[in-house]
Amino acid sequence: MKRTVCPFPAGHSLRAALVALLAFAASASFPNAAASTRPQTGGTLRVQISERISAPDPRQWPPAPAQAAAAQRIDELVFDRLVRLDEHETILPALAISWQHDTQSKRWQFRLRDGVKFSDGSPLTPPIAAMALQQLLGAAFDVSATSDAVVIQAEHPLPDLPTELATGRYFIFHSLEDNSLTGTGPFRVAEWPSTGAFAKATFVANESCWAGRPFLDKIELMMGVDPQQQANAISFGQADVVELPASQVRRAAQRGVRTASSDPVELFALVFDASRPAVQDARLRQAISLSIDRASIADVILQKQGVTAGGLLPNWISGYAHLFPPTSDLPRAKDLLAASRREFSRPMPLVLFYDSGDAEARPVADRVAVNLREVGIMVQVSGQMADGKTKFPAADLRLVRHRIAAPDPAAALSELLNSLGEAATDLETPEQIYAAERTTLDAFRVVPLVHVSESYGLGPQVRDWMAPRWGGWRLEDAWLGPPSAGGGPVQ
Repeated sequence: MKRTVCPFPAGHSLRAALVALLAFAASASFPNAAASTRPQTGGTLRVQISERISAPDPRQWPPAPAQAAAAQRIDELVFDRLVRLDEHETILPALAISWQHDTQSKRWQFRLRDGVKFSDGSPLTPPIAAMALQQLLGAAFDVSATSDAVVIQAEHPLPDLPTELATGRYFIFHSLEDNSLTGTGPFRVAEWPSTGAFAKATFVANESCWAGRPFLDKIELMMGVDPQQQANAISFGQADVVELPASQVRRAAQRGVRTASSDPVELFALVFDASRPAVQDARLRQAISLSIDRASIADVILQKQGVTAGGLLPNWISGYAHLFPPTSDLPRAKDLLAASRREFSRPMPLVLFYDSGDAEARPVADRVAVNLREVGIMVQVSGQMADGKTKFPAADLRLVRHRIAAPDPAAALSELLNSLGEAATDLETPEQIYAAERTTLDAFRVVPLVHVSESYGLGPQVRDWMAPRWGGWRLEDAWLGPPSAGGGPVQ
């Protein structure tokens, strides 16, 4: 049996330890400045986002990637997982303090932390945790409880189960009699907007959080806010944290707004409809790939907040993206187009759909159309709302924007391939992961364009913005202090 043990004793207050560490560092380096740099408790953090979710409920996970990312950020305020990821993608304990598995990795046992309570005061027990995970993992898994642990079993090996449980929807929750949920996280829901109401949610500090009380007293979250309104709000001091589209990050910094960006975590790509006769020839699809000026998309349209992509996964996740160099070769593209014997004139163009709800999708789609016209391929660009529920009408190719689900290459590629309609099997070894990506790319059914970072604008009072490199929030670590001097990127 393989076993992992928690480096912290049960009941240890992680945030209390952080406060002590920061205070010690400040007093050791700057004896007279310790009081001013020590995290302060109190205050209300005002946050704005573009997406809106129906409720902080892991059981109602949105299908659209952008909404799923928003749901994850919000749910992390209220709920905890069994395990978590550190900055180096190492699995660390959370509600589970140790775990072990059998020789085939088909049976895992997670020993729970003692003394944890939900925000309503009820204790965390193995049966409650098992019931929550069974609902989220589904019928392919058998989740049960022992006296102090949760056991997860399946008919197939689960070598990466801890990594899977550290991301996505796999939160531990407790269902109350009114069907509402309570969690063990740093905050609890004080107010949630009803359908059709003003989309403002309020979260207050969970005083009995097992990891220690968060520094903030309250978070006011405005959902469904237009990106331009968010940019104005952070510039005029009407918000403390806002989302910034890639094309607005440099402009916001020039206005004195502090900005913070993740590693590249989103993929812009073209996906071909295999049922459409016009794009069934692989030579034509390759010609399209070779026609696109990815550098202009990354540097001009996305204002250097994107990097050109020849592969599906960014290099910081896969480590092998350099083996898929993005290539533009117009003469070769014209030769392949001629060999395919396909012509696309104004009366008979290719049809390219993009998400009209994404402000950056239209200029990227237009740039693709311009590039294709240079080799003789006329393109009709059409916007459609991609809400994860309504299917796109028939089109030859679609511009998709997909968020990388996890920093683990196997989990990230599996989820990405599934969302793109590609096969995602046997991704256990680095060689298998690379081969699966190579197979998809060599067929030119999917053409990667750029990888994009997730960016935020931060108000002058926000301190200790320590978001993961793969994006998201860690608002339990943030606090409000005196306004900081100067803007620009967070270091």
